[in-house]
Amino acid sequence: MLAVPPAVLAAALAIAPTPRARAEGKQDRGCETCSDSNSAMNDGDKVFVVSASGLRYLDLKVGDGAEAAPGKRAVIDWVGYTAGYQAKKIESTRETDEPFVFTIGGGEAIPGFEEAVAGMKVGGVRRIEIPGELEEKLGYSRDKALRYNVGPKPTSFGGQRTLDFVLDNQTLRDFNRTLLFDIRLSALR
Repeated sequence: MLAVPPAVLAAALAIAPTPRARAEGKQDRGCETCSDSNSAMNDGDKVFVVSASGLRYLDLKVGDGAEAAPGKRAVIDWVGYTAGYQAKKIESTRETDEPFVFTIGGGEAIPGFEEAVAGMKVGGVRRIEIPGELEEKLGYSRDKALRYNVGPKPTSFGGQRTLDFVLDNQTLRDFNRTLLFDIRLSALR
């Protein structure tokens, strides 16, 4: 039997349909909300905020430092998972010790990261979910030639292979392409 890391299990359970959701028919509405974390709520769970773009986010910890604004250089620690497909880890800067650094509003990060970091305060931790239906708009390009022109970029072969598999697999439905990231705003420069 394979051991499942607690973070992976938590991410997988956070989006798995509950018996209550199944009973209410929330999981089977033509899949327009298949990747909606709010559709699988248990009592006491926090609700993801859905932005105008469709990005889902939840503040796990509100920071108490300076607020991120356009033009600032953000230093981000992140962990990414393929939330909609087998909860495989893409990358964790805790393992590589190489944070992702980008200029807010400079087009150096995927749009979901740009949007999520704007307004965060240093020390804050935010969980973001990029629904598979919005992957091309908020996440990575499905065009391999353009995919890694912006970050965060997986530095390991395994992480890149995991992300590429989810984005390139023609047999997956969009809700299986959902990506989940925990991001920590470590510093602003």
